[in-house]
Amino acid sequence: MGAAADCETIGAGFLGQPVNSLTTIAFLVAGAVLIGLRPERKWVGIGLAATGLGSFLFHGPMPAGSEWAHDVTLAWLITIVAGLDSRWERLTRLPTLLALAVIFALFPVAADPVAVVITAVAVLTILGRDRSRPVLASLLLLAVVAAYGRLGATGGPLCDPGSVFQPHAVWHLGAAFTGAWLALVYSDRSTTSR
Repeated sequence: MGAAADCETIGAGFLGQPVNSLTTIAFLVAGAVLIGLRPERKWVGIGLAATGLGSFLFHGPMPAGSEWAHDVTLAWLITIVAGLDSRWERLTRLPTLLALAVIFALFPVAADPVAVVITAVAVLTILGRDRSRPVLASLLLLAVVAAYGRLGATGGPLCDPGSVFQPHAVWHLGAAFTGAWLALVYSDRSTTSR
């Protein structure tokens, strides 16, 4: 179903879904701000920027392979966040990106189930290590915008394909903000720069 599942009408122009594609810029901005504020969190910033690019391609010009790029970069970002300050953090960088790229290329139908599992592991890992109010608040906000985005998916009660107010676009904005916020407030258990 691809981008059609995200409710907004797909037009014939360069930006197939203008609202959904333009809001992906929030991931690029969040990544740049995070790298500027916390250089030791640069991999989260890189993951945010990659997710923004993959999502822009998917909702904007929609070239062949854009759904793969969208799915790989989002799963990779979630994995990077889950691995923050862990002994396996380095594995969440390029090795995980390459593994996800191959898995999703060979088994595209695995993208959604794998993303769900990675998300559950990420949330449990984060909560197992840091239950501070800022971390809990960022996870709660992310859950709210994710639920709102799902309610606005094609066929959902909040879907209005022609509206300039798209719930999936709100999810983009919220996910970009909370990804950077979480990386900023998540307790850094090491004193070395990464």
